[in-house]
Amino acid sequence: MRVLIDGECPYCRALGRALRALDLGKALRVEPLKEAQDLPREELLKALHVLEGGRAHRGYAALLALGRRLPLLWPLYPLLLLLVPFGLGEGLYRFLAQRRPRA
Repeated sequence: MRVLIDGECPYCRALGRALRALDLGKALRVEPLKEAQDLPREELLKALHVLEGGRAHRGYAALLALGRRLPLLWPLYPLLLLLVPFGLGEGLYRFLAQRRPRA
């Protein structure tokens, strides 16, 4: 599973460090989005992307994919699912993502 983060964003870098610490099985490859050749850069800058097999999870769906994959996040996964109805999770994600600092 590849996690593409904005290496220029301090929040994204902190998320990358946290994910590496939570990834006990070393199943994730956290990498800067500029290394991704297979997706448009403008789309990558808008939201977190998690690439799993042939699927690309974006935004809040990327957080859900990480919650399913990392055992240390399993206790939080039901809480993440509670925000899915009515687009609450995606709305909250977009609100925060649009306000993140960029270098």
